[in-house]
Amino acid sequence: MSNLQTLINQIRDNFQNKKFDRFIHEINFPKFKNFAPDSKIAFDFPVTVVIGPNGGGKSSILQAAWGMPVKYSTSRFWFSTPVDPIDFGAGRQNRYWYSHYIKSIDLIVQCRKMSGRKRHGYWEPTRPAQKERMSKMPQKTRLNQEYMSDTGDRWNQVDRTPHYINSKNDSSAFERYFYSIENSTLEKRQDNFVKYSRQLKIAIDQQRQKLSYYRVERIKENFEINEDNLKTINKILQKNYISARYINHSLYDRNFSGSVIFETEQRSYSECFAGSGELAVVNYILSLNKVKKYDLVLLDEPETSLHPGAQARLLEYILGVVKEKFLQVIISSHSPTFVDLLPVEALVVLDESQHGITIRSKPTKASAFHRLGHIEKDKITIVTEDILLEELVKKALKYIPKELSRKIVVTGAEVGASEMLSNQARAYAQTDANVLMVLDGDQLDIKTIIDLDPSSLSEKSTKEHIEYLKGNDVSIVGTRQDLAAWINWCKKHVAFINEVCPEEIFLQLLNPNHKLLRNPNATNAKYKDAVRDELYKIGSDRTSQAQAILFSFLLGKENKGSHVDLKVQTLAAELQEKVTMLEKD
Repeated sequence: MSNLQTLINQIRDNFQNKKFDRFIHEINFPKFKNFAPDSKIAFDFPVTVVIGPNGGGKSSILQAAWGMPVKYSTSRFWFSTPVDPIDFGAGRQNRYWYSHYIKSIDLIVQCRKMSGRKRHGYWEPTRPAQKERMSKMPQKTRLNQEYMSDTGDRWNQVDRTPHYINSKNDSSAFERYFYSIENSTLEKRQDNFVKYSRQLKIAIDQQRQKLSYYRVERIKENFEINEDNLKTINKILQKNYISARYINHSLYDRNFSGSVIFETEQRSYSECFAGSGELAVVNYILSLNKVKKYDLVLLDEPETSLHPGAQARLLEYILGVVKEKFLQVIISSHSPTFVDLLPVEALVVLDESQHGITIRSKPTKASAFHRLGHIEKDKITIVTEDILLEELVKKALKYIPKELSRKIVVTGAEVGASEMLSNQARAYAQTDANVLMVLDGDQLDIKTIIDLDPSSLSEKSTKEHIEYLKGNDVSIVGTRQDLAAWINWCKKHVAFINEVCPEEIFLQLLNPNHKLLRNPNATNAKYKDAVRDELYKIGSDRTSQAQAILFSFLLGKENKGSHVDLKVQTLAAELQEKVTMLEKD
């Protein structure tokens, strides 16, 4: 067993045995930034990796978590301005609530914070809101009173220190000066840098803790990185530094930032000549070394500038610190390496919907890899148009041989057929990924184009087909060769269900006598509306996640040989044929 897996097992055991005091178990967003109303994130492992699209809420989660502890506020990152005002109207305030564990009374409690008018939107603690599914406050007792407000109307906010670490913002003194400071010419910038570097050389050689230049104190820190930290840096970067010195100074541009002087057996050099990944690792190691027991660590894309091997070794180090100090770590990331190495309970996968950013209730590594545009190795990935179709495909896979089905992972894309057939198809084709896309039957007009023989197409028909695809929001670059390549890829990698959409089957399970089922012209939208109406009648939740859970349950109850079951078997036969072809390739 690898050291990394051993650490994961030890952390999991400690977590299950409730050794992680002050642990934040969930966040609920009744109204917060671009999240869909009442979104909920569960934290089921002390290290969590948040995966999502650019601009899709990853950093917003870190910012909310920063503002949870007592005396901290999300307004450090998000505050109201004339350009981007925050709505403070009654009932419309941005707010969130979360639950955290108190070890001394062995209780998970709930706390709420709301953006107010104070200081451009300072986030204030509030009483629990039961209409937002928060629990009613218990009676104040001798055991719990120190964790409540004086009046006992709310729990105190979680008592831990947050650390927001972003290597992209912690740029080196060299990078800050050369890429952030405007000078008239490159030569002038270089001349100034050489001039100020003389003072830095003095600080290095004399190990100065103070250095006044133009009557301004320029040094905050100047120390040699200790042996243990240097050993860790060498391990992560696979380097052989003999020593390294860190200086936090403002000699270049009056803004404090770090310089690192690395020494090897051959030479000594500063961050000017080191890669950005080297300085990032130094910053991470020094920052994580300072955190205290039970602190909250928020890492924003720590994989930046690091190759996969270094990412894996950095993750191992992070897990070691988590085990030692019982930290909670939330990581915003685009790293397939982190997804691959961490357990599935460590993953939070974000999607985009018409209602805002949503959180997958049951994320898988396949769904995380898909969101990253990365396919799980040694597997055939079936990507469906949405999570309802995902459940239908999973049911169909029960009818294909186990030796084949165990090689398959399924994930719902939740991005729509046009995006899948455009950008995603192009990206997967370039990487020769083992992917099968399964789409609704209302896309059968596009299937007629996929079924064509590209070599038989004239210039005129090529143009007509490309225009037709564009009219359906499927983007093809535009040449005959482009269309031919797209058609040939889709022949192998795209399948369609026979029904208009999975809601057609769902409706049949909910109400087999529904009149819409007898309408040959019923549309996707009509079936979706009909399903929501039926769910409303029986008082069932109509969210997409709730629909998927009920659909899966009803499919599981269906008798073998029933009308619906035969439809599932028909889909299974097509999937088996397609997957077998992909496996042979």
